[in-house]
Amino acid sequence: MKKSILRRGSLFLTATMLLGVLAGCGSTPAPADGGDAANAPAGDTGGEKKSMAIMMHSVADEFIYSVGKKAQEYAESEGYEVSFYNADNEADTQASQINDVIAAGVDCIVLAPVDADAMADSVTAINEANIPVTLIDRTVTEGKFVSVNQADNVQCGYQGATALVDQAKEQGIDIKDLKVLELMGDQASTSGLERSQGFQQAAKELGFTIVSSLPTYWQSDTAYNDTLDAFQADPNINAIYCASDGVMADSVINALDQMQLLKKKGEDGHIIITTVDGTPGVIDYIKDGYIDAACAQPAFQMATDAVDYLGKALDGTEKMDGCFNNALAPVIITTENADSSELWGNNV
Repeated sequence: MKKSILRRGSLFLTATMLLGVLAGCGSTPAPADGGDAANAPAGDTGGEKKSMAIMMHSVADEFIYSVGKKAQEYAESEGYEVSFYNADNEADTQASQINDVIAAGVDCIVLAPVDADAMADSVTAINEANIPVTLIDRTVTEGKFVSVNQADNVQCGYQGATALVDQAKEQGIDIKDLKVLELMGDQASTSGLERSQGFQQAAKELGFTIVSSLPTYWQSDTAYNDTLDAFQADPNINAIYCASDGVMADSVINALDQMQLLKKKGEDGHIIITTVDGTPGVIDYIKDGYIDAACAQPAFQMATDAVDYLGKALDGTEKMDGCFNNALAPVIITTENADSSELWGNNV
């Protein structure tokens, strides 16, 4: 493996499913100010400093680390006393952490759940303690929350597929000749499941072939091994979709390099790659020509909206059980806009 290729190491719902998740919640009103949660005040604290627990499923990749840290920085700037938790993708660990903050009497919680099913009981426990909670990046199958603040994950998958087709056309490859490896996230998480559903729906509509769909469980080593295994099984793969570049980009690039298949855009034998997240590392890969496009999540807005919705719940302008789906539109990154200051990946 050529370490020189590694630019940055990893630092750190279909509509049916969405309706099923929201069905267990209270009413789902639009935000009181018409949806612009990012401009809302933190809420009247009555002169007391409110405590907030920010509870991340993981900080193992640059995207989710940036989301968590932005939420912490923003909450502190809004006057909250913040405690930060990392569950290392372990549901039992996160459940224990949630029990601890409930017992400590925290005023509000931002939660990125490890698993949609496994963390449902923990969210119910938060509800029983009458603590407002907003979800970030993913949701749960049971329990009530103020809002879930995430990219529109179905669209992340769908637009990732559209970008792949656009890049193929630009490079003279017929859609029917595409043979695509789909590297999925963890299908137990709503973000992983929804991105895969969006990608596979687009494949049917656009008419390209997915030769293999492999779950990585948001693990870099698994993404690396999946890539090697997929090409051994079918050496004619000419495109790859990664459900998370924060987890998978370095792994895929290095696997291709090991197989002597790493070619820049425009070179004979280049393998088209599109991803989701929009990390600084993937922006570098796009500029260098190794990755063709990324579907950037609105990382910073997800973080600040999650904090703002808690402020509204604390001051009574949002319902604690509203379960509002704050689904944010992704942005496609290519060489044409890779230097844009509007991309979160260029601002960390």
